[in-house]
Amino acid sequence: MKTIQILIFAISVLVLAGSCQQNLLDTDYLPGNDNIDSNPDHPMKDSIQALVNKYISDGIPGAQIVVKSYDGWFYYSGGYVKLETKEPYRSGGTAWLFSITKTYTAALIMLQKEANKIHPDTLISAYLPAHVANKISEHEKITVRMLLNHTSGIVNVTELPEFVVGQLNDPLKQPTIDERLEMVKGKPLLFEPGTDFMYSNTNYLLLQLILENVTKKSYWELLEQNILQPLHLTKTRYNLSEGQTIGMGFPNYYFDRHANEQLENITKWNNALANASDAYGALAAPPADVIRFHEALLEGEIVTESSLEEMQNWIEGVHSTEPEYGEGFEYWQFNPGSSPQFGHEGDGIGCSTQFFYVPDNKTYMYININAGRQLYGPYLFKITDMKRDLCRFVANWQL
Repeated sequence: MKTIQILIFAISVLVLAGSCQQNLLDTDYLPGNDNIDSNPDHPMKDSIQALVNKYISDGIPGAQIVVKSYDGWFYYSGGYVKLETKEPYRSGGTAWLFSITKTYTAALIMLQKEANKIHPDTLISAYLPAHVANKISEHEKITVRMLLNHTSGIVNVTELPEFVVGQLNDPLKQPTIDERLEMVKGKPLLFEPGTDFMYSNTNYLLLQLILENVTKKSYWELLEQNILQPLHLTKTRYNLSEGQTIGMGFPNYYFDRHANEQLENITKWNNALANASDAYGALAAPPADVIRFHEALLEGEIVTESSLEEMQNWIEGVHSTEPEYGEGFEYWQFNPGSSPQFGHEGDGIGCSTQFFYVPDNKTYMYININAGRQLYGPYLFKITDMKRDLCRFVANWQL
């Protein structure tokens, strides 16, 4: 599993979530209406159920796992979608994807490359408005590809103290794009561009601005026109109100603020953070849409074969023990000697997600858990171990 971007700081006071009004950040829940086509005799069924139930019994509030393989679709959910009402977690519901969104963004960049409008090895200053480029230290050394594969050295805006303090003091008031750019303005690079790897949400925020400046369309227009509409992904959504998340069957989301296994409902915070995550994390979708997008991408329905190969140009950090990242894909190896597995994880303050693909057995898996692992503590390990066990099982599945 890749290094997780954890918020390592002491949270002694959390103004809203720590309020005496314990339900201040929760929302209502209405079951979703997705039609589920799940194979009751899927051969992975028993093992997946056992793995999920193991972690539910260990304190994971709720999770849904969806697999598509040669044996068809298999959906399984365990635990609760809302702990306070003991509402069971139902399969097929819509949820925030967070950083899985980055794969969609990388695909949009590749489409502009194919249209000869963006050249990945060109400096970002050629595509960004000057007032944006000038906020980025040493931007004259950074290429579009360095943004795509996180080798730019640009600091991660969501890890900066000013961003974190804002989350703690007023989590329902999220910073605008301009405010986030001001946070990174003039910050020294973490390393010489192109010499190392460090995951940074700022990279994909800048890719959004490049797309918008080049095409003169909003990121969301490009997403609709090039991916969502052609693939009929009508349930993949963004910029959602609280009422919409309730009506679409979103789960409630939970956070172990004190790292003492006492979960708090921070749904409104998680929703606000997701909505403000733009091209690095603002999409929401049901599992079928997530898998359909990736299936189309990998089968050449969105970008060309050469672009897909570029997205799998794996790079390693100076201290990496294996490849880290491609261009919108994370790299994994859970079955030594096999083809590498890839996809992308996502993490909000109250959830953790993952899309995982195994080329050797052509299996797609989507994981959505309604608890966060953004602090060092029990839930970091529980959620990471749950994902790792599921990925290892699917990666080693023999046809």
